[in-house]
Amino acid sequence: MSSVNQGGNPTGEAPGVISPSVSSSSPITPISAPVSRFAFVDGLRGIAALSILIFHLWWYEPKPWPTLESYPAIVDAAFMKLRGGVQILLVVSGFVIAYTLRKTWFTGPEVVSFIGRRLARLIPAYWVVLFAVILLDLVCRHLLTLPSPMDGHLTATRIVAHMAFLQDVADVGALSAGIWTLCIEMQFYVVAVLGWGLAQRLFRRPDQNLPQPSPWGLLIVFGPLALASLFHWRTMESTSPWITHFLWMFFLGMCTWWTLDRTVPRLVLLGLIVIAIVELYLDAEWRYENSMALLTALAIYSAGRLNALHLWLNWGPLQYLGRISYSLYLIHFPVCHLIVSAGWKTYGNSPTQVQSQVIHLVAIVASLVAGHLLYILVEAPSARWAARLKRAESS
Repeated sequence: MSSVNQGGNPTGEAPGVISPSVSSSSPITPISAPVSRFAFVDGLRGIAALSILIFHLWWYEPKPWPTLESYPAIVDAAFMKLRGGVQILLVVSGFVIAYTLRKTWFTGPEVVSFIGRRLARLIPAYWVVLFAVILLDLVCRHLLTLPSPMDGHLTATRIVAHMAFLQDVADVGALSAGIWTLCIEMQFYVVAVLGWGLAQRLFRRPDQNLPQPSPWGLLIVFGPLALASLFHWRTMESTSPWITHFLWMFFLGMCTWWTLDRTVPRLVLLGLIVIAIVELYLDAEWRYENSMALLTALAIYSAGRLNALHLWLNWGPLQYLGRISYSLYLIHFPVCHLIVSAGWKTYGNSPTQVQSQVIHLVAIVASLVAGHLLYILVEAPSARWAARLKRAESS
């Protein structure tokens, strides 16, 4: 959804470089400087954001029957599987937040500061897109006679709930596809920082001069909640607006970093993998989503073990896609809705195969351009503002 950081991604601050001298047969050891990015993680973000864009375009917009007729059924099935990009983002979010918290001693003021900096990164781009969706609704209904990008009508309660990341909790109906994950992301931030602070105090830390909690502290605080999420809360529709519904996937990402960082023993992650495989066998309904989460965690762990977090997926276009992934995630749906609805209307709601393919291609390109502009004009300045807040607090 992940949750915005310096490079425009949803979940935290720029990770440190992994020392090249560490062998691939031993756990990696992070170093504090120089500061860089986990290229593999950013690449996963870019893949996830593009996957979600294509899925929403394929699923929510006018049914692409002309396009479908020119492709075998396997293509439709593959596009529908692209919804798994959400699970990639959730695991990545857990991984990066665990990294970000690794040197932080949490007191009450620090918790407030941490959440405040996250809000400083998240809110500007998010509110700009909310305004754009509201404007698009008015234009579609009253000027272009196109279908609205949202179900139902605007109300003050609905707008305020969205601005406060409470749209699903308040059950007011989403204004745009995908933004429900921001509501979950904000809840995760609170759970993560409070849990980290509690773990620091439950058991004696390995080094009293460092804020790193003991493995037992982390596992006792987060472990039971994550298992309850996997086996119980995940099966309940009533928990879907809450972090409890998705905590297992965040926890997988957190444990992946803690294992690479040697905060927790490798056997802990192995145990989680075994538990996840058992759950995959027992729960057919969520098998695909949980498989995507597990595969993402295994991919990140493998990259870390091979000292390749800064090497894999380090391809310029994919890295930039990862950098603007938050902006792209926010803006793609209203852009796709406008272009596809207008395109379908232009061709009498019966475009040919070629026409429908061109419309979808234009929607994808326009979404990328809009994501780039939102990143340059809003998200990147917001990230710099949040960084200045952190420097001011530490000075």
